[in-house]
This record gives sequence, structure tokens and C-alpha cells, in this order.
Amino acid sequence: MKHGKRREMGVRLTALGLAAALVVGGANALHRPVHAGQSAGSFVEEKNLNTIFAIRTTTAGVGLVDGNWVRLADEDHWVDGVSSTALFSKGKISLKANWKLEANFTIVGSGHCHYGEVALYGSTTNYRFSAGRVGGIERLTVVHGNDYEQPQQPLTEADFGEDKPYCLSFDAAANAFTLSYNGKSITYLNPFTEDVVAVQIRGLMDYKGDVPAVGRVEGTFLGMAYTDYSPTFLETKLLDESGQAIPAGTPIADGSIVTVQAKIKNNWENGGTVPSRLKLSDSKEYPTAGLHFDPAAWGDGKSQKITVNGVDVTAQGDNVATGGIPFDCSPAETVITYRAKVANPEGKTVTIGQMMVDDFFQSKQYSGDELIPAKPLVPYDPEKPAEEQGTAGKDYHYTRTPANENGWNAGPVEITFYPDQFNQFLIKEGEAVTATLDQGNRKTSYSQETGGTQTTYQAKHTETGELSTTVEDAVKIDATAPTLSASGKALTLSDSLSGIWKVERYDVKAGRWVGAKAFSLTDGNGAASQTFTASQNGKYRAVDAAGNASPALAVTVNDPPSADPSDPDVNPSDSEKATDENGLVHTSIRDSMQEVIDREAPLYGGRFTAEDAKDLFDGRYGFSSNVPESNDLTYAYTIAQGGKDVTGEGVDTTQPGAFTVTCVVTDAEGNTTTVVLTDTLIDRSAPPTVDWGEDPDPPVGPSFDPLKPLPKPTVKDDPATGKKHAHLYDSITEVVGTSPAYGGKLTTQVAAEILKGRYQFGSAQGDGVLTYGPVTVTVEGKEVPLGTAKPGSCVISQTVTDSQGNQTTVHLTYTFVDQGAPPVVEYDPSDPTVEPGSRPDAPEVVEDWQNGTKYATVKDRLVQVVSDPPLSGGWLDEGEIRDLIAGRYRFTSAQPDGALKEIRFAVTQNGKAVEGIDTTQPGEYVIAYTLEDSSGNRTSLFLQYRLAEKTAGGSIEGETAAPGGGQPNTGDVGTGLLGGGMGRETGSCGIHWGLLALAVLVAGYTLFRKGQLDREEGRDRETL
Repeated sequence: MKHGKRREMGVRLTALGLAAALVVGGANALHRPVHAGQSAGSFVEEKNLNTIFAIRTTTAGVGLVDGNWVRLADEDHWVDGVSSTALFSKGKISLKANWKLEANFTIVGSGHCHYGEVALYGSTTNYRFSAGRVGGIERLTVVHGNDYEQPQQPLTEADFGEDKPYCLSFDAAANAFTLSYNGKSITYLNPFTEDVVAVQIRGLMDYKGDVPAVGRVEGTFLGMAYTDYSPTFLETKLLDESGQAIPAGTPIADGSIVTVQAKIKNNWENGGTVPSRLKLSDSKEYPTAGLHFDPAAWGDGKSQKITVNGVDVTAQGDNVATGGIPFDCSPAETVITYRAKVANPEGKTVTIGQMMVDDFFQSKQYSGDELIPAKPLVPYDPEKPAEEQGTAGKDYHYTRTPANENGWNAGPVEITFYPDQFNQFLIKEGEAVTATLDQGNRKTSYSQETGGTQTTYQAKHTETGELSTTVEDAVKIDATAPTLSASGKALTLSDSLSGIWKVERYDVKAGRWVGAKAFSLTDGNGAASQTFTASQNGKYRAVDAAGNASPALAVTVNDPPSADPSDPDVNPSDSEKATDENGLVHTSIRDSMQEVIDREAPLYGGRFTAEDAKDLFDGRYGFSSNVPESNDLTYAYTIAQGGKDVTGEGVDTTQPGAFTVTCVVTDAEGNTTTVVLTDTLIDRSAPPTVDWGEDPDPPVGPSFDPLKPLPKPTVKDDPATGKKHAHLYDSITEVVGTSPAYGGKLTTQVAAEILKGRYQFGSAQGDGVLTYGPVTVTVEGKEVPLGTAKPGSCVISQTVTDSQGNQTTVHLTYTFVDQGAPPVVEYDPSDPTVEPGSRPDAPEVVEDWQNGTKYATVKDRLVQVVSDPPLSGGWLDEGEIRDLIAGRYRFTSAQPDGALKEIRFAVTQNGKAVEGIDTTQPGEYVIAYTLEDSSGNRTSLFLQYRLAEKTAGGSIEGETAAPGGGQPNTGDVGTGLLGGGMGRETGSCGIHWGLLALAVLVAGYTLFRKGQLDREEGRDRETL
């Protein structure tokens, strides 16, 4: 006996590939109708011979089945001159339906008998449908037992070889078999009386004599199926335990016994009857879930019941979960019922997956149906708008404090149940119920930190037994912020519970935290520690997986932009560096320069603007970024003069003075370098400047108010030098003290100390060079000291000269008044209506001979030009008139306490009181102002205020002398506190001065009767 070698796999795979292609073509040719509700791909033909057949006999192990290919005989396997194999079917094929067995036979060799065949076996007889050399004769034949004289077709050598087509089919309507092979065929009437027969596939080789034959017999089966068979599930539905319909909307509780009803038919028109079985699906595409079929586990009194078309077949023993329920699939509808127990504690969808399997070919028709829909447990969705959430208890059943994207909460987790569709809510940890919520107890919470408490939520209705689906959750709470530390550029982030998620940096420009790096998470959890190398300045913070953030940590790793002078003559100050709360570094640099103005060819075209600032810095400095991999810099320029931002309008470069240009350079991180450049515009003809001294309470001399502006200097051309000479007039009024001031004598030495403490001189040339002339004290035109023990006045003078020969002289009038004098009235030299160096006329003083009270009258005159637009909008009200008086004059009490109080304020025109002054037209007014000191002494100031129009020649109408022509100051013609020309001439308008004299006489009369003073003052007011 020889053991043959297995055929090469490549040949077999080629055959299988061809077979698969032919089977597909055959299946398409059947055009099986698809019932409504049936999946088009749910019918599966069996292609594996091992499923349908089993090897019954084989010579020396020659028989081999691989899928749809079979080796039946070959030259390597012999026993007593025979090599053969027979496969018998596991079931019986129906003769009440059409079917077909298609194969490609390979019959090659020289044996005496050399063939392949399909044989059908009834209970008492068999018929073989053979092709090849049968009984030593090449023929296609039907053999009944040993009867070789049945119908036959001769074969030739051309009919032998590789892959010759063989087909045995049955037509139930004709009740006949058709055998075809390589283009030849035989029709044979059905000789069997049974409805089903067994099938054998066989191949054989033999030889006579001592020389073994050569060759082989093999077959590849391409199609094996009923051809008038389209099994269809018409309907599958759920009934109650007794097989009755379940009313719509009736809840089916878990544990209920139910009946599954399947309606089935062979949907092929005029199709045959095929013995089949109804089973549970073996495909994952058609699952069975939530049902139990073993009645032994159903409980007492519960049993299985199976019916086919109303006939109880339970006693047959098998059900859908075991061997299947047998039935005949025919064109007539078949109704099958069987019981099951609902086993669905999680409330999921209950489904049934079924299949019809024909008994012979084992083809399968699948069906999948939902018997009990799931009742989903729906949480409130925080991602949806509130108007889309629906109704609590119906559209959603519970709320849960939302976790972040990593599944963590940074605080307590609260769960709230909304009863309606369900009236109970169960929370489980494992199998244990940890909380039961209902109408009276709707909330529970988790507050302790936890790395993950696994929970399951399910709702139920305790009256109907209806269950919701289950929702699995993991409660993870981390309420502790992570930590962040730095060592140089290296940052260490730590968190022991949820772990580190990311490191963030505060973007100052955007005003928010941005991600610097995110670390990978595992199931929403981060590592307990991470490191990060900072490459940017800024505030950093660690964020754990729960979203907790560490306190911000400022980290500085980069310097601000560098500022390198492009000009070797530029020597800026040392930089001042500061780090802000965000870890950003800011450097400040101060620089200065001087430029001489040229009025004929003005600097910067006459105005320094922001564009000039850019050009100036571009040529003066080179800036560069110190941020790695970023050269981005932004520039901002501002211009300021006199404490005011003038970036918009720029600076007039035809006028002397200083202004600052600030350049702020910002890098990509927000670090800045600020250069403040002071540009001093120098006028070579500008005289030295004068400012208040540093200490408003100097060591020598009276105190002063540093906030009050100094008098404006008068600048003149010096005919002797051709240079500018400025004169500044200032005054001090002081009461003669009990102990004379300055030891009783104001000398040049004392005067020098007074000037030194009261004033500061500066050069407008930018070089700081000043030459101080001698200090002089002049009394009535003579340079002599002033005695301070009695009333008197002197002028203290000093001239300062700069490097260009320009000069400034200070003229300080220092007056001592008697302690018993009435209040003193002096001009305020700083007021623009006062001509430098001028003083009011001496007062007219009368004394009450009874009590010594003194009454002084001071007369003054001010001329104002009517302007367009008019002064003060056309009207000076009382407040503005008071401001005029307070600005033009200084009032000093000669009493030790220095107190003064107002007795009278009045404005009249043509002898009648008025509420204000109309500045839109010419007119004359008298302003009367009386002050009283603590001893009752009074001084009355009468200011004659005239509004006049200017003539075509530039003079003021009605004035006989030019304004300000050396007379006591009424202000320059073109300027003044009230804005317009002012002028004064002593002796003009005698009528008005006569009225003033009359007022003085009236005031003198009151000296005889002090008690009648108020009444007389009222009479004076009427007179004025």
C-alpha cells in the first residue's frame, strides 16, 4: 500500500479561486427574491464539503477534502489494485424541490475503471450517476446496482483530463434527474418512492495485472444548492407566555416568560419544499440578547412550548438554542412559536437572531429582530443649549456634575434624579447598591478625592418592573492644585492624584493663558511628575488632569532687546533693569542730545514728528532680540514736551526748549527696552532762565509758593552788546517786626543769600556756563543798605551772563510796611496784566482821630481792547472779576496775624450797580474792593476798567498815550490775563477820578462817627 502526496496547495488554491468565482456566478444566476425586511446579504450557501459530507471509505487514506475540493483516487494509494474514496451526506436531499450539484471533475490516467460519480441512495436501492471509464468502457451512464445497461452516452479521449464540467440536477416538477458531463447529458426519471434520499460522492481507479495504473480522480464542487428555494422570514414578533398578543405600550418586566413567533416561507414562486431547521443565529451580525432558552433555569411551573403551525412539537427535544426546530420550508407560510425568558437586568435592547438551515446543503437564511426596545437612561447634556434639553424626567432622567475632557472633576460630584418615566434611580459600585434615589431623596454626591470610583447608574419603575439601560461612570475627583518649581530654565511639575496634564504660559498681549506643552495622558490620567524647559520669559503654571492650576510662577530666561549705539559719540546712561510680576524684563535707558535752532533753515523742517523719531533712533541705535528663534521686534514712539504728550502734533523746532522722544522696543515675549532721549533745542540768543529755588522755605528770606509761576521776564536787545537781556521783576512785602529783620539792615550780603535761596538760574545754551554779577541793594536810587526797623523799600538786583553774552537781571522789590498800616496793595509781578517793574500809586490814607483806625484808598486803571471773539465769551461774571482782582494784586495785612476779610465787592457802570461786565462793546466800569485787617484798618481798591476799540493805526480809541508807555503796568497791548490789549495812562478821564475822590471824602466823614460806618458805606455804594 502506498501513501500518496497531497496535491500542491497552489493548484488547489487556483481551483478554489475558480470555484468561488463560479459559485458567485451561480448564485447570481439563481436570482433569489428578497423579502421586504430581509437583508439582501443574509442568505448564505454552504461551500465546504466537510459540512455536508463525511468520508465513509477511502483506500490507504487517499481521500482528502479541502473546502469544496476533494481527492478521490490517485496512482499513489492502492489496496488490492483499487484506489477509491466515498463521501456520504450527513443529511438527505429533498426530492420535492429542485436542486443542483455542480463540479469540475479531473479524470486522468489509464486504469481499467477510472471514473467519478454522484450516487443517490434510497432506503432499498441506489443509483449511480457516473462519468469516465465505467466497467472498462468510456461513457456517461446511470448504474443501478450492478446493472450497467442503463441509459448512457459514449465518451472519447477528449472527455478525459483536467476540470471537466459535471452536473447532477433534479427537477421536482418533471420528477427527473439530468446528468451532464463535458457537453453530453442524460435525463433519467426519478426511480425513488421516498421524498428524500442520501447522496454519495465517489471516485475510483483500478487495474488488472501487475502494473499499477497511473492518473487521478479529483473534484471541485462549484455549486451545491436548492434552485427553487428562497427561504424568507416574513415576521418575528413577541407574544406573552400563553402565545397571546401583548397590548401596545405594555412594559415587559425583566424575568418575564414570553413567546417568540416566527412566520416563514419559501418565497420562490412555485418553489419546492425543503426540510429545514429554525435555530439561533451563529452570526454576530444577527445577535440574540436578553433572552434565556433553558427552561430548567426558569423557575418552578415554567416550561418550554414549541409549536409548528399550531402543532406542539416540544417533545422532539430540540429548540432554537440546541439542535433547532425542524420544519418543512415550503411556499406555504409556516408559523413557529417557542418560549424564552427575558433575562435583561441592564435594560438593554432585547433582540433575537435566527437562521433557517436546510437539512442537506446547510444553507442559511438569517434574520435579526428587536423584540423589546431599550429604555435608555439619558443624562442632561451640558453641551446642548437649555432649550434643546427637553423635559426633566422624560427627555433626560438625571444630571451629573460635568467632568472635564479628561473625565475628572476638580470638586464634588453631585447626581440628581428626576422621577417621571422611572421612579427609582440606583447607583452601584460593583454589585453593591450604594445609593437609591427617588421622589423623596433625589440627590447624592461624592466629595472625597478619588482616583476613580467605578459606578453604574440604572433607573427603574417599581410598579411595572420596567428597567432603563445602565450607564457606566467613573467618578474621579482631584481638588488639590499641582505644584510648580523652577531651577533656572528647568521647571518641575508635580501632582500625585490626577497627574500632570499641561504647562501653560500667560500671554500678556492676548491677556490669557496659552498652552506651552501638553503631556500625554493614559485613560485621562497624567504622570505624577513632568519636566519642562522654559524658553520664554513669563508666568507659568502647571495644570493637572482635573484642570486644577498651580499658583503662577514668574520665570525669566531671556534678556530684553539689546540697544547698541550706532554712533560712537552716543553715550547713554547705564540701563536700569526691572522684572515685572509676569516674569518679563524691562530695561530703561536715558540719553540726551543738543541741537541749535536755525530759524532760517529750521531743524526737521520746522516740526519734529513721529516719523522723525523713527529716523532718529534708526540712525542712533541698533536693536536686536534676545528671544531664541525669534527676531520679531515692534517699535512705539512718543514725543513729550512740558509734561504733555505731543506725539500727534509734534514739536516746533524753531523755538528753544527741551522735549523727550521715547522709543519702546518690544520682543515676541513682551520684554521691552525703553530709550528716553531728551533733545534740547538751543537758541543762541536766549538769555539765562530763572526758576524758583529748590526749597520753598529758604534759610534766608521769606517763603514762597513754588506752584505759582514766576513773573514773566521782559526781554530786550542790549544796544551795548547786541545780545538779549531779560529783566525779571518780583516783589516781597513784609511788616516791620518787633525785632527788625536781618539784624535791622538788609545789606548786599543778606540780599545775595535771599537771591540764592529764592531763585535758580540756568543757561539756555546747554553748556551750564553762567557768570554771576554783583548783588546790589538800591534805596531811592542809591546803592545803600535798607534799614528794616522802619517802613521802607529797596530793589535787590543781580545780573547773570551766559557763554554767549546773553544776560538776565532779577529786580526784587523788598518793601517793609508799618505794623499799624492799613492793608497793603501791590501788583503781582507774575500777572500778565502787570508791566514788569511797575508799582501801584501810593495809597491815600486817612486816620480816625478818635481810635486811630486807618482807611486807605488805592486807585488803578485798566484798559481792555474789545476783541473778536469777545473776552470770556462776551461776559465777565462776578467770579471772573474776582479772579481778575486776585491775579493782578497782592494784599498784605500789616498785623501780626496776617488776617484779612472782605468788606465790600461791587461793580458799577455810570453810577449804577451791575452784575458783570459786557465785553462785546466799549464801556467803562468801576470795580470796588475793600479789605479789613484784624485791627479794623481798611483798604479800598477802586479799579477803573475800560473796554475800548482799537483804531486803524493800532492805538486804543480814547487813549492819549500809548499803552504801557512806562506808566504803572496795565499789561502789554497784545496780551493779558483776559486775552487782548490793555493799557493805562495816569491822569486821563478826570471825571472818573473825581468820583473816586468824592468817595474818599465820604469815607473820611465816617471817621467822626464809627458807629454809622455801615450806613455810610451803603451810601458810598449807591454813589459808585
